Amino acid sequence: MVRSASQRGAPPLFRLGHASGRRASGVVRRRLSGERGAASVELAVTFPVVLLLVMTLVQAALWFHARSIALGAAQEGAREGRVQPASTARAGTAAEDFLNQAASDLLTGRTVTVAGSPTSIEVTVTGTSLSLFPGLSGWSVTQSAVGPVERLIP
Repeated sequence: MVRSASQRGAPPLFRLGHASGRRASGVVRRRLSGERGAASVELAVTFPVVLLLVMTLVQAALWFHARSIALGAAQEGAREGRVQPASTARAGTAAEDFLNQAASDLLTGRTVTVAGSPTSIEVTVTGTSLSLFPGLSGWSVTQSAVGPVERLIP
């Protein structure tokens, strides 16, 4: 013989706290009241970390761009300096002109070094990339380009 729930003596619903919607929502409210403002605290903790990561990525992009400009200046200097008659002065001037046009503020403390031999010419551009963080200097940049001196063969 199978008995129904009312015959077995199951507790009525109002004893379990499910009889009225008001009582159940009060229980839920009491449980959630301890988590009030948790999202704001999580945001306040994670936002500076995310901001630091974004600023570091932008700083890395500025360094990479400064590196590209320094390499372009070194290649331009080597290209100009290796043309007959080979001239280290012309190579240095060409690299400086390139830097003045392309890297006005991006590459600071820049120096151009030219070394030449009868068979090749090397131009090295060094400097510091722009820094986004106040009080900290940018990252160091050094790029070189080497090219053979043109030889006229009759």
